[in-house]
Amino acid sequence: MEVHHHPNVEKKNFKEYFLEFLMIFLAVTLGFFAESYREHLADSSKEKQYIKSMVADLKNDTAMLRDVIDANIKRVSGIDTLSSLLNKTSLTVDDEKRIYILNSHYVSNVSTMIWSDGTIRQLLTSGNLRLMSEQGTSDSIMNYYGVNKDLASGQAEILTESVKRPYFAAEDIFDRSFIKLKLNKDSSFSQLPMPDTMLLLTKEKTALKKFSQMSLTTQGLINNYLSMLIDMYKRAKNLLLFLQAKYDIK
Repeated sequence: MEVHHHPNVEKKNFKEYFLEFLMIFLAVTLGFFAESYREHLADSSKEKQYIKSMVADLKNDTAMLRDVIDANIKRVSGIDTLSSLLNKTSLTVDDEKRIYILNSHYVSNVSTMIWSDGTIRQLLTSGNLRLMSEQGTSDSIMNYYGVNKDLASGQAEILTESVKRPYFAAEDIFDRSFIKLKLNKDSSFSQLPMPDTMLLLTKEKTALKKFSQMSLTTQGLINNYLSMLIDMYKRAKNLLLFLQAKYDIK
């Protein structure tokens, strides 16, 4: 009869079990912290790249805002002059030509803001606005890109629609054959020289007064738009300076 001898198994004491548990626990914990740190570095890198892109957008916005604000200030002044001429008791030949020019420059067109908002769109659609390391940063960003920008964009749409009314009403007052464009070889257009004499189709006081009123309505909408743009310019400058200082970006 064979006798099987069982190997002696050395039993571990409590300290050995505890040390093994502690080593496993530390390995898992250190791995977790290492992974978290790698994610933090990756998120910080993405955050910095987004901010650099946003700074570039804000520089574009501030430059264009200055141009659009200046253009609309000139438009407001030009409409004032046009309205005064349209309400004169009598018009000279020079007055009539000037009315043509003022209408062409300041009533029959519009200057609106085109926002550089590619970065904020990416942040919002991807959910990466969460990458901003501090709540104050995301709050500052939305203070510019939020409701105030939407209101300014809405006012631009109203203004663009309002210009259509005097544009078509002008058909009864202005002879548009005087305002001709030349097609250049590079497919661009250039304005042909205006004739020395440009007479209105009508000098009937009621018609000119009505057109003056239409122009002044457009002017009022431009003034509202201007106040929004000036506010947005201040917000853009403040956000730009804040981000450049916080993230050490020039």
